[in-house]
Amino acid sequence: WIDRFMQGYEGSAVVVNPHGQDVLVSVRQIPIAGWYASVILPTREAFAPVVIQRRRMLIGTLLIALFSGGLTWWMLRRQLAPLLETTRTIAARSTSEQSLQPLPVTKRNDEVGALIAGFNRLLSTLAQRQRALEESEARFRALADNASALVWMAGADARYEYFNDLWLAFTGRDLAREVGDGWQDGVHPDDLPRRQSAYASAFAARQPFSLDYRLRRYDGEYRWLTDHGVPRHDEQGGFLGYIGTCIDITERKASEARLQLLASVFSHAREGILISAANGTILDINDGFALITGYSLDDVRGRNPRILKSGRHDDAFYAAMWRDLLACGQWSSEIWNRRKNGELYAALLTISAVRDEQGKVGHYVALSSDITALKEHESQLEQIAHFDALTKLPNRALLTDRLHQALAQTLRRGQRLAVVFLDLDGFKAVNDRYGHEAGDQVLIVVANRMKQALREGDTLARLGGDEFVAVLMDLADMSVSAPLFDRLLAAAAQPVSFGAAMLQVSASLGATFYPQSEEMDADQLLRQADHAMYQAKLAGKNRYQVFDPERP
Repeated sequence: WIDRFMQGYEGSAVVVNPHGQDVLVSVRQIPIAGWYASVILPTREAFAPVVIQRRRMLIGTLLIALFSGGLTWWMLRRQLAPLLETTRTIAARSTSEQSLQPLPVTKRNDEVGALIAGFNRLLSTLAQRQRALEESEARFRALADNASALVWMAGADARYEYFNDLWLAFTGRDLAREVGDGWQDGVHPDDLPRRQSAYASAFAARQPFSLDYRLRRYDGEYRWLTDHGVPRHDEQGGFLGYIGTCIDITERKASEARLQLLASVFSHAREGILISAANGTILDINDGFALITGYSLDDVRGRNPRILKSGRHDDAFYAAMWRDLLACGQWSSEIWNRRKNGELYAALLTISAVRDEQGKVGHYVALSSDITALKEHESQLEQIAHFDALTKLPNRALLTDRLHQALAQTLRRGQRLAVVFLDLDGFKAVNDRYGHEAGDQVLIVVANRMKQALREGDTLARLGGDEFVAVLMDLADMSVSAPLFDRLLAAAAQPVSFGAAMLQVSASLGATFYPQSEEMDADQLLRQADHAMYQAKLAGKNRYQVFDPERP
């Protein structure tokens, strides 16, 4: 600073003197004398009036600030007191369960009054909306609790938050145990993963879903429910969660299982099944029917079962069938039908009427079994039981049956019949000389010739060995039988070729007639004819003899 003063600087500066004190130095040049006049004062002394004045100003400023702040606080408190009261009232009512009420406020025309009035209008609107929401919720709960379905509701967090009274009554659990994920305790373990997966997928996609699962009822029984859930949204389209309804479909599931079982039986049954409308129009057939008849469903749909008619039954047969169906609702019997390829087959057929709730016939169901092989087997058994295996003529059992029928028929018609006993002459010699094969050939050929010699209504039977019996029907008198006896003798006497040999036999016939003066049965007539045949042999063979009760 001295250097600056020496260079002509005039003014003041605060410096440290050689004694280490802060001093205020003021320098002024005296040009005439070439001197410098300087005044040096300690800074404390030099600035004392300034410090005192600053202190006074600071105190004044603080007093003014305090006064202004107090005045401002008083004015604001006076102006904002209603607003503060309103705020306290709103805060108190926000935690209260009471319905929203208008704020108590003194009438004012300033901004605060306008603000409070705006609050009151807002509160009025909120109160109306709250009442509408409460009414809506009350209606929903009344509807949900009285619904015939089990109702549930889940929030946006996918957790269940509501179940209606019917759900709680169904499960026998209270709401506290069901909310959240507690309801899943009642889902059948086999169905729970599928239910969870379906709900999670639908929730992620915000899409409706529907599925069936089993839920445990209060009594421990698992019941089938069909669950349908749909997303919930607010007025702005915001996602709120899901609401769903469950309906007990256990009976429907049981019906579906029964129908599936019936459908399986229908499809896989070996028996033929035909379903027709009440007018007989074919509606459906199963594979068994197609296998038996050769007709496919396309072949028979819309047609009448008459396409199976074989022609072996007359109109009276079908009329009786319909009488039984209409009177009893069912008909069962053996019937001959015709396959698609024209082949006849025997069937055991049962037709049943299916009636609706009013008892009206809606459909007919026909169940048939192909018994052609059985009939053929029966025919074979009948052939074995009633016909001679070698000559194919009726045997003794069938002869006895036909003879009894012939006796009764003869009495009804007032005519006569002849019983003829035949024994081949020389048959033993043929067997001994040429063997049993030759003897069998003779029996077959002679039996066929004698059968052709008789009339259509007559019967020729083989009793065994070389013995035969003929029953001649519808004889006006005994004289008519003589030509028939001669034809039988001629047929038996014709040569039979066997290889290079010509075999010759004849027959001895014994005959008796019916009715006689005394009552006769079949066995007595056969004994009489046998006795007469023996007389013919004694008389020389190759002839016939009529039984004479007077002749021993």
